[in-house]
Amino acid sequence: MKETGDRFALLLYRRAISRHRGTAITLAILLLGLWYVVSRGLTDWPLPPADAWLLAGGFVSLAYALFTLVGPGLAYAQPRQDHLRLQTPIYRLKISYRRVQATRPVDLARTFPPSSLRASDRELLAPFFGRTVLGIDLTELPLPRGLLNLFLSRFFFAPDQTGLLLIVNDWMALSQQLGVRVDAWRQGRQDRPQRRGPDAGHFLDEG
Repeated sequence: MKETGDRFALLLYRRAISRHRGTAITLAILLLGLWYVVSRGLTDWPLPPADAWLLAGGFVSLAYALFTLVGPGLAYAQPRQDHLRLQTPIYRLKISYRRVQATRPVDLARTFPPSSLRASDRELLAPFFGRTVLGIDLTELPLPRGLLNLFLSRFFFAPDQTGLLLIVNDWMALSQQLGVRVDAWRQGRQDRPQRRGPDAGHFLDEG
């Protein structure tokens, strides 16, 4: 067995980033275009130094547009030797196997009924309704939920118990690779020799 498993794309994270691409590109074009018109003196609004904000805003929007192109490819789940890695473009989360209780198939549409969601959330999840996703039940989250919400959508978290929901292309393969490594890690812990205290008989013999 390889020490590390395959990388499974986090499809929800990728979609959440990618759907902002058009807006970011459009905003960058508008801001940089307006700044160019102002810099050429074709209009006297906005007046300096306010026009500098157009340039700054344009570059920020352009940088985010580039992020929406590159970032989705950097979001994946990967079973490692002693933990499950959830990699995002700005944060890496390590989930120790000691926290993993079980994995299970989850029907996304039954877990998050479309009729109960806001229109924006329903649009985000629309491509995944009808899919089976991988639920990972945990004894506890590796970090406080409030902190994890800064990096992960609420749809990454199981609503019925402590755990994660991972939307990947092949949930069965991820479950199998994760299960094998969790079992191997637990077996290694059991096989580890226990520390023993001093042997009382040893001292009696010396006496």
